[in-house]
Amino acid sequence: MQLTLVTERMLHLGIPPILIQAESGESLSRALWLSGSIPPRPICAGLGRCGRCRVRYLDGAPQVLPAEKELLSGSTLAQGWRLACRRTVPKAHDDGYCLRLLLPDEAVPTAEPASGSFERLGDPDEKSGAWIGSDRFFPSSGTPDIFLAVDLGTTFVCWRAILAEDAEQGGVAAYGQFLNPQAGAGADVVSRLGAARTRAGRQRLSQLVRDALSRLVDDLAGNGLNVRKMCIAGNTAMTAILLDKDIEGLCAAPYRMPYDGCETVEIKGLPPAYIPPLPGPFIGGDVCAGVMEMLAFPMQRPWLLADLGTNGEIALMTADGRLFFASVPLGPAMEGVGPSFGQPVGPGVAVRFDVTPGGIMPVDCQGHSPAVLGISATGYLSLLAHLKRFGLMDACGGFRKPPASAMPFARRLADGFGRVGGRPALELPGGMRLESGDVEDLLKVRAAFAVALDALCAEAGMPPKGLATFCLAGALGEHANPADLETLGFVPAAGTGKIVSMGNTSLAGATRLLIQGNAASELAVLCRTARLLAPADTPSFQTAYLNAMRWGEQQ
Repeated sequence: MQLTLVTERMLHLGIPPILIQAESGESLSRALWLSGSIPPRPICAGLGRCGRCRVRYLDGAPQVLPAEKELLSGSTLAQGWRLACRRTVPKAHDDGYCLRLLLPDEAVPTAEPASGSFERLGDPDEKSGAWIGSDRFFPSSGTPDIFLAVDLGTTFVCWRAILAEDAEQGGVAAYGQFLNPQAGAGADVVSRLGAARTRAGRQRLSQLVRDALSRLVDDLAGNGLNVRKMCIAGNTAMTAILLDKDIEGLCAAPYRMPYDGCETVEIKGLPPAYIPPLPGPFIGGDVCAGVMEMLAFPMQRPWLLADLGTNGEIALMTADGRLFFASVPLGPAMEGVGPSFGQPVGPGVAVRFDVTPGGIMPVDCQGHSPAVLGISATGYLSLLAHLKRFGLMDACGGFRKPPASAMPFARRLADGFGRVGGRPALELPGGMRLESGDVEDLLKVRAAFAVALDALCAEAGMPPKGLATFCLAGALGEHANPADLETLGFVPAAGTGKIVSMGNTSLAGATRLLIQGNAASELAVLCRTARLLAPADTPSFQTAYLNAMRWGEQQ
């Protein structure tokens, strides 16, 4: 049946509605945000926590569900707003029937930046979502060849274009990022796998990413840059879906590999693309590319590289050059999905909380405090570390009132303690709050990571405190305060001086695999001899996991 989509802004400006064809019985949320007709949104895939899939029925709203009462206000529900993740596309009453829906204005921007606009943007911000170009390498004539490195992330797709003739000198022609168009299936890997279990679902997700990458290649060509070859580094699931491989082996134990990588592939509409090695079901090309980047630096060994997203991927290299990998499911909290005000890193999303004379203040990735309306994973970790230092949170994550001898700031912060839906919560600036369930989500991440770290170090024959360097990839390394990670027990005591932020190691490694002639063969040999661990599959995991459900216990 046909869905007709509008926003208040579209109605005000006289913009024609968006028309989508959907199958009756299909999840309404997926039908909308996997259609390719509206911009993708990072949603929680039916957890009923984020509210970003809300829609307003214009022709008689269905009966309110309990989950909608928990998230949406009474007045909002009375206006006809519902959660699309809890709804299905209805069966058409007749051939001419269509479902008319109103979307929030922010769901369909009317003036998006053109993906091919390589205009000079002053001080570029790679997290802004803008497509950015380097003013040094704009071609004045001809069409120079470039190499295109791609980090195919679950949330964002980051890219970097390198001039082939200047590759060894790091001649960056352009770079940028965009939201993975599969985000409408959910922000975590599990949701993507669920959507890709059918042939039609997998083809839809695959085509969304292929089309986005094809548009990028066309945009580069339109700006005088010809992509000669690519390297696409992603986790095993994202890579398999991109290549339209059967992913059933990744959906349930015993897990099986759908594809091993380590080859150049032909993808319709794209230049030849090198896929890095995929050593295991949950050890992908992204972490392997990260290892390649690590090897380019004189990093003191033994070192550990941690990339903590929906799935935690950890690489450890010993002093004598042995490589170990471990993977552990962490849940979507590290992607900013699940917690009450959780969002992926971006402008207007708190990446930390600062203690100020006026109280505790959220700060976003651009250093701004006003109008912060969401909290990233590192923002939550910052807040929890403050609570623990002030004695307002116990080792098990429970809120507690400060003693009479506590600092005035701690007592003032504790004044925000209350209850929401019968559960403890802390009121925060901007109308945000920290709920006990949010603390539990992050505590589960800490516990799973601690177990994986212990198992990996034990296999390598050392305690975690024996590591010389902790290398953190992605947003965790870029935005997390090392002291917060020590306070919460992500790293051993006195380990903050060992923490090194490596940024996007997957993208950097993919770039290195393109420009260094022997890099791919070197990485292939190293990954073939690596030892792979999956701590969550061992009989002792559950006991170790429950014992690690405490803040600040890492040894």
